[in-house]
Amino acid sequence: MPKKNMISKHKIKAICLLSCLVLVFASSCEKNEQASSKTIFIPIIADAAWLEADGAFMNGVNLAVSDLTMKYQAAGYDIKVKIYDDGANYENGVAIANDLAVQEGITAVFNLQNFDVSKTTASILEDGNKLVVFPYGAYDSLFEKNSPYLFSGVAAFSDLGKAMASYIVSNDYRHIAVYHNGIQSQEELVTAFERALLSEDSKVVDYVPQISSSSDFDQIHKRWKALGVDAVLIAQYGLDEAFDVLRMIRSKNPDIMVVGEPIFNRANALVINKDIAEGMVVPTTLVIHESDALEKFKVAYDKKYQSDADMWAIQGYDMVSMIVNTSVAVGSTESLAIANAIHEKGYEGIGGKRVFEEGGALSIDIKDLDMLICRDGLFQ
Repeated sequence: MPKKNMISKHKIKAICLLSCLVLVFASSCEKNEQASSKTIFIPIIADAAWLEADGAFMNGVNLAVSDLTMKYQAAGYDIKVKIYDDGANYENGVAIANDLAVQEGITAVFNLQNFDVSKTTASILEDGNKLVVFPYGAYDSLFEKNSPYLFSGVAAFSDLGKAMASYIVSNDYRHIAVYHNGIQSQEELVTAFERALLSEDSKVVDYVPQISSSSDFDQIHKRWKALGVDAVLIAQYGLDEAFDVLRMIRSKNPDIMVVGEPIFNRANALVINKDIAEGMVVPTTLVIHESDALEKFKVAYDKKYQSDADMWAIQGYDMVSMIVNTSVAVGSTESLAIANAIHEKGYEGIGGKRVFEEGGALSIDIKDLDMLICRDGLFQ
C-alpha cells in the first residue's frame, strides 16, 4: 500500500477520534452546567387579588429574596419568584399546574390555591417531580401519601382540632355546639376535635351544617339554649361566610364563647368585624420562637414596609429562605435533592426550627400551639 494512502487513513482516524472527544466533552460540559445551575426559581400559584389584599406574606417573600440575593449573588446565585394568578378558578389553577409540571428550571413551587384546587394540582406537580410547599396549608390527606415532594408550612387541621379541644376542656366548657360546612378541611378539624373529647366531660351536643339566615338561626339558638350550650366551635371555609356565621351567633348571644378556626385571624377582615370578634379564640397555625434573628427581621420589615411583621410575613420569609438556603447547602437547585435534605435535617428559620413528617406534614407538639384571644381587633 502506498505510503500516501496510509497517512490519509491515520489522519481520518485521528479526526474521528478528536470529533468523538469533542462531543463527549461538550456533553459532559452540558450535564455539568445543568447540575451546577445557580438559578433558584420559585413560582407562586395563587389568587393574586387575595394574596395581595393583605400583602404580608408577599412582603416577607420579597424581603427574603432581597436579603438572600445580597448574600449569595457573589457566588453566582440568581433568585427569582413569580406569581401565577389562577383567579381562584379551578380550570385556571389546573392549567397553570400542568404547565409548571413540565417546565424546566423550577426549584420549588409555592401553592397557595383554594384547597379544592390544590388537592388536584398537588398530584400534577408531584408527578412532574416538583417540590411543592403549601405555606397556608392544604388538606391533611395530601400528606398521608408519603410523597417526598410535598411540604405543609402550617399545623395540620387534625392538630388544630386537638388544640381547640384542649382549650375547651381546660376552661371547663361542657356543652359544645359545632358549626361546620362540610368542606374536607373542616371535617378533618372537627373529627379530631370530637375524638379528643371522647374521654372528657366536655361533649359535642349539637352539629349545625348550615345557617341560611338570621331567622333560620332563631330556631337553632332556641335549641342551643335548651341543650345548655356554653361554647361554639366554628369551622367554616371562606372568610366572608365565617364572619357571617359569627355575626348571627353574636346577635343572639354576644358573650358566648366562640372558638374559631384560624381563618378568622386576618388583619383586614378583623378591622371591619372587630366588635363581633371580640373575645373569640383561635389556634395559631405556626409555632414561632423569639430570637435575635427574628427581632432583626422585624426591625428590617418595619423599616421597609412601615408596619409590624405578622406571622404570615415571617412565614413568607422563612419559606423562601428554607428553599434557597437548603439549595445552596446541598449545591443543587434540583427539587428532589432539596426535598431530601429538608426531610433529613429540617430547617432552622427566623421563626424557629421546622421539622417535617415523612409525608411532609409539619411536625407539631400540640401544647406549643397557642390559643389567641381577640382583643380590639387583634388576636394575641
